[in-house]
Amino acid sequence: MEKETLLVVEDAPEVREMIALYLGNAGYDVVQTGSGRECLRLFEEHRPVAVILDIGLPDLDGLAVAASLRSRSPSIGIILVTVRDDDFDRVAGLETGADSYITKPVNMRVLLAQLRSLLRRRGAGDESSMVVNLGLFRADLLRRRIVDRGGEDVALTHGEFALLVGLIERRGQTVSRQDLFASLRRGPGAEEIGDLRTVDTLIARLRRKLEQNPNRPLLIQTVYAKGYRLAEAHELNIS
Repeated sequence: MEKETLLVVEDAPEVREMIALYLGNAGYDVVQTGSGRECLRLFEEHRPVAVILDIGLPDLDGLAVAASLRSRSPSIGIILVTVRDDDFDRVAGLETGADSYITKPVNMRVLLAQLRSLLRRRGAGDESSMVVNLGLFRADLLRRRIVDRGGEDVALTHGEFALLVGLIERRGQTVSRQDLFASLRRGPGAEEIGDLRTVDTLIARLRRKLEQNPNRPLLIQTVYAKGYRLAEAHELNIS
């Protein structure tokens, strides 16, 4: 089976190499550059299925590059990489035609989850494939949003979101605290620095935000002496 090609555009060589190596190990054929102009040339040469694009490039504005890529290929997946995580960046980035964004330092597991969800959506042409049913809530992995039934955003920290993605990736299975902790270690913010107790703290915070009764959780279940489990959608009988 032919590998899908990705284009990684990142100014910092060490970050670019790390992303390229991780995605290469995940089974993709990765082309990389640190230049916006070279990005546009490589896009025409390789026609990647998705581009992981740093906003802060030395020669061209990353948002302008994203807009140019979208105009050339309406179907290409675009994930922006930014050092900021505020509403302006998100709105400005998505208005250029980008599908989602991720902040530095890049959490590789979150990036891969976003990429796989994006490619599934592009392949299926179904907007709903990027949305995960969490009972009373919906998780949009591409845009890193959690919304309730009324469409209101539920604010999650980087650590909470990364931990939730770790559970979503193995939904229905028991995930050890060690594996969940590993999903946090590349995430930004002081809360990812700690020990296994960090996982328990973040689980408690997620339950307060996503469970009807945090003391009797239905969505994020504790599996005694083994870890945690995210209930399947069909298991949730929530009114």
